[in-house]
Amino acid sequence: MKNMFGKIAVIVKAYAFFALAFSVFGLMFAMRPVTWLPTLVFLSCGLAFLANAKYRDEVLSLSVNKDLRWIAMPFVAWFATCLFVGVWHWGFAKYAFPDNPFRILLAVSALALAVHASAKKSFVIGLLVASVCAALSVLYGYVMADTHYPRISGTTNHPIYFGNFSAMLVVLLISMAALDACLKTTLRLVCMLGSVLAFGAVIASQSRSSFVVLLCLVPLLLMRTTDRFHRNLVRFAYAFVLSCALLVALTPSLQERLRLKESVSDIEMIDSNNYQGSIGSRLAMWQAAWRMFKAHPVVGIGPHKFQSEFIKKMESGEVPRADSEHNQPHNDMLNAAATGGVLKLFAYLFLMVGPFVFFYKRYKVNQADVDRRIAPILGMQVVGAFFLTGLTNSNFDQQIYSTTYAALVCVLAGLSSFEVNAVEPSTPSTPAVPSR
Repeated sequence: MKNMFGKIAVIVKAYAFFALAFSVFGLMFAMRPVTWLPTLVFLSCGLAFLANAKYRDEVLSLSVNKDLRWIAMPFVAWFATCLFVGVWHWGFAKYAFPDNPFRILLAVSALALAVHASAKKSFVIGLLVASVCAALSVLYGYVMADTHYPRISGTTNHPIYFGNFSAMLVVLLISMAALDACLKTTLRLVCMLGSVLAFGAVIASQSRSSFVVLLCLVPLLLMRTTDRFHRNLVRFAYAFVLSCALLVALTPSLQERLRLKESVSDIEMIDSNNYQGSIGSRLAMWQAAWRMFKAHPVVGIGPHKFQSEFIKKMESGEVPRADSEHNQPHNDMLNAAATGGVLKLFAYLFLMVGPFVFFYKRYKVNQADVDRRIAPILGMQVVGAFFLTGLTNSNFDQQIYSTTYAALVCVLAGLSSFEVNAVEPSTPSTPAVPSR
């Protein structure tokens, strides 16, 4: 039995990174549940941690690794804080154990996976497959739906999730095409085509907040161009943005399609003290969450209690009456502060800042290396994208966001730390991590 677990640990360690790199996006728009394979990889890594002493030592050594501890420590702190808050408010009831933070905790063991030379290819293929599947989801929704131009949600079960992850896909594909001068021109053009398909999915989701993710592309316009392809892409980007702005400004039907007129209507409703619209409901929820935080600043009101407290505050007149169906305040920072006080708020900020610091440090080390600086740049974009989408949505209350964030950070951390002399998959080895 011991030998069997040892062999499983070796297999997991040697090949799991490939599955994680591909599936984090490659299966997202292809099937439900969208994160089943990344979750399986995390569980396998957790079992390998328990069964294999060598692998366990490698995972535990992450806490003293001067670079990877910026990821490992925030992941552990997020779970520990959420568990403490849950037990504090619920004792050992079913709501006490934080399922989604537990997935992030399991992801720590994935940081010790072996990274191979072809792992980058698996990640890029996953991005391209995701762009095609997202486009097929849009086509299926428009052809099969009963209404004209519905909001597409695909396999994610929600148009906001579909739009947010499609926007992240746009950012990653364009960044790969612009910065990776080692890719053949044909593949860079294929990445651009994939970004166009993903951008169509963003529009089809009709999620206004998803367009904020595209701000993560701004550094590509300001940084020194890599080569002629990058320069031409920057010129095209300026022309494209200007053309889109003019098109939206001059086309009322497109304004309706993008729900811009709905935004104007929501604001007018707020002026008349009607908070039933999308924007008004968010304002009411944010106000309620802030009041909850001020009333319970240390450990908050506890998980799974926001909706009931929100209804109480509306009935008492403390906040305007709005849609009461929401069980979270649609803002990660306010959600953390309201449900877990300053403890959970600081843990959330650490969860964002820690990985960003890791990727920034890896970028500074590899700034002169055109090939090896790409993964750190993508990592900073991913963290930035999750933070931006978290301004209007409570991401880490959702399983899809928690698992995908952990998977993307682990994959890009592995690619950022990959050494040229790493072995091929036929020879399992220790993970290629930065020197201590």
